[in-house]
Amino acid sequence: MGRNNRKRPDKWSMKAKEAGYAARSVYKLEEIERRFQVLRKTRRVIDLGCSPGSWSQFVRKQRPNVKLVGIDIQNLDQYPGTFLHQSIVDTNPEDFFELLGGTADLVLSDMAPNTSGDRFTDHIRQVELAHMALQTTLVTLKQNGVFVAKVFDGEDAHPFVLSLSQHFSRVRRVKPVAVRNESVEFFVVCMGKKKAVHWSPPKRTPPEA
Repeated sequence: MGRNNRKRPDKWSMKAKEAGYAARSVYKLEEIERRFQVLRKTRRVIDLGCSPGSWSQFVRKQRPNVKLVGIDIQNLDQYPGTFLHQSIVDTNPEDFFELLGGTADLVLSDMAPNTSGDRFTDHIRQVELAHMALQTTLVTLKQNGVFVAKVFDGEDAHPFVLSLSQHFSRVRRVKPVAVRNESVEFFVVCMGKKKAVHWSPPKRTPPEA
């Protein structure tokens, strides 16, 4: 959801292209997985702001049988799961439950605004997206589930990170090596969601004979 202007290709971009991934951002998730095993025993995954698709590609490669739902305001012609071309603002949690067949084990968010060039404005807008990702996570993620989200550093970032401890047993702040040196982005890895989400499949009315 929103991407910076195209930057000059670096070693991560070239490596991603050679490996068939849509973007260099895959190596940020790869490091997070290596360090925290966020995909372990995962069966249902939501990818918020999934375009251009590299995180979902990585999830599918690591967990071929996972149920995967991605959502983004930018359209994707090819997606390794079920794609919703819309905003999370307009998405009912029930939509995720229906598509996944239950609550999520893992919610990923690489959401970022279309950058304006003003660092403070971009920071405020991105942290708002992080809050939106958290709100979606709180109503779709199972108890003990994992939440991974991008955050732009700045004055609102620290209070946001602190707030995560209300909802998760462990919260880690991570800046993967694939993040560009000039970038203010980092990621939060939140493990052990404290509150359960209860959902039951809707009862289907049998067709009339």
